Formats: sequence, structure tokens, C-alpha cells
Amino acid sequence: MKIMLNDAPYEFAGETLEDLIIELDKSQQGIAIALNQQVVPRSLWCSTGLDEQSLVFIFESIAGG
Repeated sequence: MKIMLNDAPYEFAGETLEDLIIELDKSQQGIAIALNQQVVPRSLWCSTGLDEQSLVFIFESIAGG
């Protein structure tokens, strides 16, 4: 299915937000996910399904100084 990931089209073969994180090889630590402009709690990533044209934003914390 085709979703929008951080404002870019992305072809996604999985079903849930957790599948997306695994496909992108991202750590679950230090990130937040918004789906259609609503932040999704980490505890719901495994049960939150995506569909065509889902708008997903992944925010990553960056340490620095």
C-alpha cells in the first residue's frame, strides 16, 4: 500500500505502525509517531493499522549540545 511518510510517498508492505518501524529498521526508543495528525502511544503501535494514504510522521529525539 502507498502511505505518506514524513511528507514523502512510501510503498509499505506491512499492516501496523510496529510493522513500519521494523521495516524501517528503527529503534522504538527515542521516537514518537503521529498518524493522521494524532500522536499514537507506543503501547498501541502493534494494533494500529495503516491504510492507503495514511499520513505518518516519525519524530526522533536528537541529543546534542
